[in-house]
Amino acid sequence: MYRIAALVALAAGLTACKNEQGIAEIRIEQVAAVAGDFDRIESALLRNGVKTEIYEGYISAPVYDVDEDAEYGQTPLQVEKLFTELDEDGDPLLLDFDALFLNSGVRGLGEFVYNDVDPDDALVSDPAIVEALRGYVGRRRTLVASDWSYDLIEAAWPEKVSFLDEDLGLDAAQRGTSRTFVATVTDTALSDALGNSQVELFFDFSYWTVMASVGQDVTVHLRGDVAYRPTDGSSEAVLEDVPLLVSFEHQGGRVILSSFAWRAQRQVVADTLLLTLVEGLAVKTTGDQSAGGADAAQ
Repeated sequence: MYRIAALVALAAGLTACKNEQGIAEIRIEQVAAVAGDFDRIESALLRNGVKTEIYEGYISAPVYDVDEDAEYGQTPLQVEKLFTELDEDGDPLLLDFDALFLNSGVRGLGEFVYNDVDPDDALVSDPAIVEALRGYVGRRRTLVASDWSYDLIEAAWPEKVSFLDEDLGLDAAQRGTSRTFVATVTDTALSDALGNSQVELFFDFSYWTVMASVGQDVTVHLRGDVAYRPTDGSSEAVLEDVPLLVSFEHQGGRVILSSFAWRAQRQVVADTLLLTLVEGLAVKTTGDQSAGGADAAQ
């Protein structure tokens, strides 16, 4: 019952808060991050003093026992609740947050659990949840997703980004190989912040998400040549000059998607990228916490 009410209320809000001023004046003070197996975007947020509510969403195995934890009143915050429940005021829980960060390796967003054959598409295959996410961003919110979270972006905004082998279904674009790439910074603000027009990106796991191209209204911030494993089992192949970090607007809100895991990057690079792209973050500074500078990029 709560789930249906939450999704209906969130979807209804699509037309309730349109603002012609765009996203420039958004102040991001309430932040939620969903913990996943392969990334830790919240690490960059926390070390910059951004107050962040963590929801559990690991796909390898849950870190809670539903029956036992509920008995003792210790049920942790879970990704399913974030997407489906109401807050104390009766509003969709998602709307309590100005920004949502989805780590790579969040359950419910792929075809299979990575170490099992059980289906793991409960969230991405639910049209109501996909529409709720669109409604959330449409209420001038910010969504940041990394790597394996791409399937939810593809479901909600299929016209924005074309992924490698996307016609083959969920998880199909997860074909990148583990290595280090030098990416070209195609965003002036980012290159100024980094002090360089190139940056070294680390892909510490194979099978990361490969983007092939983007729509006309999508901004590419980083791009480069990447290696991947073809579906025919042949040797490693290369795609040239593909997007690695992109963003687009949706009804006053913003979506940011990376092929890479933020946790694998040098802290100064991750912080610079994040704080430059996600404008309005309520950062608490103590002393000199400048993330930019010429030493931030190779």
